[in-house]
Parts: sequence; C-alpha cells; structure tokens
Amino acid sequence: MLSNYPVDFIGGGWDDFKAETRHARFLGAMPFETLRENLGTYLAAVSLNPNVELSVHDRVFFALGASTVPIFDADSFSRENFPRLSRFSFAQDADSIAAAVEAVLDDPAAAHAATSATLAETYPRLSMQRSVQEICEISTQMAGFAGASLMPSLPSPAGVWNPSKAAE
Repeated sequence: MLSNYPVDFIGGGWDDFKAETRHARFLGAMPFETLRENLGTYLAAVSLNPNVELSVHDRVFFALGASTVPIFDADSFSRENFPRLSRFSFAQDADSIAAAVEAVLDDPAAAHAATSATLAETYPRLSMQRSVQEICEISTQMAGFAGASLMPSLPSPAGVWNPSKAAE
C-alpha cells in the first residue's frame, strides 16, 4: 500500500513490496546518522511500531525534532500527548495507514503546522534529555541511591551498578 505513494523505504526486508511499487524508492540500509541528518528533507516519515501503548517509537520524536510530519501508530500515549497529530496516526490496517498518508499529502502546510505546534507543546517535557534523566532516576532508585546524585553526564557513584561490592 505505501509503495503506491512517493516514499523512500529505508532498511532491508522490503522485497515483497518492490514488485507492486509505482512511486516508491528502496534505498536499503544506511547509517543512523545519515538517516537522522536527512530526515528534515522529507515532508513526512512513517513509523510502523504496533503493540505499543505507553509511548511512540523514537522515530516519531526524531521526526518531530526534524520538523518532519510523523505518521505513526495511534495509541493511548499519542492520543494524550499528540492530539494535533491524530489525523496522521493510524490503526493496524491498510485503509487507516492510507488515510494518514493522504491527510499529509492533501494539506502539507496544515500537517507542518500541527507538527510544529506539537513540538512546541511537548518540548522539553518529552525531550530525549528528560527521558535520560528519568532513566537515571529510576536506575538509581532501583540501586538504592538518590536520583539527584546521578546525572547523565557524570560518572556513577561508587557501588551504584554493583551494590554488593559497595557493602564489602
């Protein structure tokens, strides 16, 4: 279904789609840095990540940061945090995915405006820096140390990752 649109497929595993393509290009694997650097040159980026309810894939966040419209699986997290992007989210069926893609192609300016507004509303609350901070806080709580004593850019306090040795 996506191969009928002007899209680039990146990575492997798309051979089944090549026979039915009309407008798509298959670029193959590329380094993540290359993908991230070029993401902002696209109107939109589709992320297929089913069976997730508590967040969206990091591809959605990278697209937002690159001012590229994310097209993604709808879930409870996206409905709560990205309501402006609901037209560009989909259920797990071809018609729903096509409708999300067509919503972007029908009105690119509105899609970009919704993307910009969503980034402004969610940053820094949902930023990668905030996520790293939360991971460090959870990790230090699990290890029995105060979260404030471990910052992502600082070395771990002695014994955080192997508390049994710290007790000796």
